[in-house]
Amino acid sequence: MNFPGKGRLVKWMKGRKTSIYEHGYRKEYDKEYGKEADSYQRYQSVIKRKIKVESEISFEKGLAVESQDRDRELTEQLKNEKYTFENPYVVLNPYGRTPLCAYVMFQTEGPCKVRFLVKGKTDATDIKDEVKNFEKWHRVPIYGLYPSWENQVTLELLDERGNVIKKKELILSTGKLPQSMEDMVRIEKKKATSSMKLILVTGKSMPYPMAFDEEGEIRYMMKFRPRGYGFFPLANGRFIVMERQTLLPTQLIPHSTQMYEMDYLGRVYRTYYVPNGIHHDVCEMTPGGNLLIASNSQCGHVEDCIAEVNRENGRVEAVLDMREIFGTAYRDRTNWVHINSLDYDSEKKQVYFSARNIHTIGCIDWKRKKLKWILGEKNMWKERPFSRKLLETPEGMPWHFQQHSAKLVRENLDGRPDTIHIMIFDNHWHVRRKNKFFDQDEQSYVTIYTIDEKKKKAWIEKRFGGIKSKITSNGILKGDAGRLFYMGGFLAYPEENDNRGGYIYEFDYESRETLNEYSIRYFFFRAYELCMNMEDLSNAMDLYEEPCVGWLQPFEKMDRPMERPQKKTSEAPITCPQERIRLRLEDQNLQIKSRDHLIQQVAVNGKKYAYQKDFRKPAREQDLAAEMEYYVSIPLYNLEEDTYEVYVRFADEWYDSGETFTITSGERRSE
Repeated sequence: MNFPGKGRLVKWMKGRKTSIYEHGYRKEYDKEYGKEADSYQRYQSVIKRKIKVESEISFEKGLAVESQDRDRELTEQLKNEKYTFENPYVVLNPYGRTPLCAYVMFQTEGPCKVRFLVKGKTDATDIKDEVKNFEKWHRVPIYGLYPSWENQVTLELLDERGNVIKKKELILSTGKLPQSMEDMVRIEKKKATSSMKLILVTGKSMPYPMAFDEEGEIRYMMKFRPRGYGFFPLANGRFIVMERQTLLPTQLIPHSTQMYEMDYLGRVYRTYYVPNGIHHDVCEMTPGGNLLIASNSQCGHVEDCIAEVNRENGRVEAVLDMREIFGTAYRDRTNWVHINSLDYDSEKKQVYFSARNIHTIGCIDWKRKKLKWILGEKNMWKERPFSRKLLETPEGMPWHFQQHSAKLVRENLDGRPDTIHIMIFDNHWHVRRKNKFFDQDEQSYVTIYTIDEKKKKAWIEKRFGGIKSKITSNGILKGDAGRLFYMGGFLAYPEENDNRGGYIYEFDYESRETLNEYSIRYFFFRAYELCMNMEDLSNAMDLYEEPCVGWLQPFEKMDRPMERPQKKTSEAPITCPQERIRLRLEDQNLQIKSRDHLIQQVAVNGKKYAYQKDFRKPAREQDLAAEMEYYVSIPLYNLEEDTYEVYVRFADEWYDSGETFTITSGERRSE
């Protein structure tokens, strides 16, 4: 059988009931869209070199390098000056991103540990924590300060028996928050002391990530705007966050090509480059281990891949395209599956995922890349090849629709060794893919499923309803406190709720009674408990750690230097309209800012060598991001030594940017 030619491919796929992968046509299919199947591995095969770049183009330090430089300054300040407990060095907002945090730095004659207390406006809102390591050199992180306030902070030195050796009072004065942060949190109901000291709200239209106490007061803010997906907490008390300005064009909306490992003081430890982009979710496979990310095939579809990223060197170890799982089932649009959450069971080596646009959560054997089970509205799957993977459920059980945040519950809720529990936020919305069995329920839910994987059965353990939140959102179970949080991030009808964007409920887990309710001014992606790793925050950064890892799509070498762009009636070169683009150098990357899909190609033309990068594929399918401006990032580490002029192609016409750079080679390194 011959593979269909261009133009007949999509029609051919729609007419088949089995995946093209089952017949060995993956490579041919991917070539139809201008990408080879091994694109991740192909980019990673480029040898990275340390290079020196000289240019008049503005150079900006990457956030990881910037953090290392600032951390070095603070360490030298502590070591070179004689700061004591009685006369400490107080640094408010030490890294320029957390105006409600501080470092208190000093030396002591003998090793001791340090405890602090920030006095709250009520006794219940006191913030206290301690650095448990016994040290002589102290960098004590203070958090939970109020904005525009003379904050009373008590410091205590403790000996090995926990006795207070010394005590000191400090006043830390803070400034106002931005006007956009006013009226951020309203208490709608308060019946009990909250089980979360600080609730962290991130992503979507939030001006900045922030955390508030049970009185609705902002006690933490990160003056750094991430991509709209917000923060993804890690086991070490840090988090992963996606860059919002450096993106990759896709058929629909652009996606981040770099993410950071950051802590809650604003230090960036590492920048990860990911060639096909990142969206929606990042999770650890094990504490400190590799990362699972939601990514893209860029082969006619978006938001359809899961990739495993090596934590140390950024290499993409494995990629799973969801076409290999579901074949042609429901593959009727560019964003056909829309992976919006991931989680990993390290014992069973299983990935749990949420696929919003097919109303389904599922489980994949990550080693074998095979589907183990799916849980979704049964009529969607009963006539599909995957009906045998559908978990058996009780008759009349309510279904989830366009769900988010499917996460494995790490606690055993029923005392049985043969079950697992999955918690989801059931948005109960069906705009993206209409389902005739949708029940028109006007609430959204945090739902906990109990699943017996051996017997292939599932049922609802608990279900907590609230105001309709049509996208984003998550649930948090505080099992030790007997509480469950409904983090409704995107209210469907804000006009009916005083134009509030989000809503948070705190429930008693056993009785389902609503204890506390808060409304949030803006839409948000997810909310969590703010948990500070005091030991990590009190330590200096490892300045020998490689700050930037991973790979991006590099320039491709041309056979010979191209002709300089010329006007048709003149020998003078055409200069790029400066209002349309901006060039900068960051780390070892050339970055060019323009509107979405405006740049078609970029060429760098040297005296001996020339390279080009093509951005024409994939073409824009919708105008969702037509006015959006962002940087595309192209690494320079594969360029030979030369002086290069930068040309950019718009509207099928080449322009001279007027900028040049010179590459001087350094040592090669393998990763």
